[in-house]
Amino acid sequence: MPDILSTPFLISAVVAVIAGMVRGFAGFGAAMLMTPVFSALYGPEKGVALCLLLEIAVALPLLPKAVAHVDWRRIGLLLAAAVVGAPFGNIVLTMVAPGPMRWAISAIVLSAVAMLASGWRFGGQPRPATTLLAGGVSGFLNGLSGMAGPPIAFYYLAGSDAAVKVRANLTTYFIFVDGVAVLLFFARDLVGWHTAAEGLFLAPAVIAGGLLGERLFPLASEVFYRRLALFLLCAVAIGSLIL
Repeated sequence: MPDILSTPFLISAVVAVIAGMVRGFAGFGAAMLMTPVFSALYGPEKGVALCLLLEIAVALPLLPKAVAHVDWRRIGLLLAAAVVGAPFGNIVLTMVAPGPMRWAISAIVLSAVAMLASGWRFGGQPRPATTLLAGGVSGFLNGLSGMAGPPIAFYYLAGSDAAVKVRANLTTYFIFVDGVAVLLFFARDLVGWHTAAEGLFLAPAVIAGGLLGERLFPLASEVFYRRLALFLLCAVAIGSLIL
């Protein structure tokens, strides 16, 4: 049983609430807050595993309201491509120095943010090839750096879907992606029962934050939602350089 009165646990609980609010409101961005803090407190392997467990915990209560707005065909294509792309990211991870790769990823994400901020959008619905490309890049970056979010967030924000649909599809996609990652962690014995117990005790904090973020979402305009999403993408890009 984790020591729930210890300083690391209390810090983790506060971060989990804040991260849950971000995830409940935007549909993504929780990992950006939790992973660095958890990795510093518990070490990278346990920190990332704990983050994945809490990402699933915060998303599950949000799923019932999200499924009505999910385009399952597009989600299926994204996930299929992500599964294919992840091993290639792992291969590159073992061959390329991390420093230049972080700079390259940040430059790509910031360029995408600049495109979105300029008002650029897809003309009509994205083609299947575009969907597969977004999923493949997401999987590749997940295998390379654990950053599966930016390509998918860019993919949906560049479309014409309303914020409620964007948020619903992001929430659903990351449940599946994180679930696969957790299974891989368990298969490689990178997640022990102590980590799972820690996640169980932190789950109420992240779920409470997620439900609060969900309540705040209807109060926001489409413009505010997109601006916040762009801010989160910028934070991911800059944060990856600092960390």
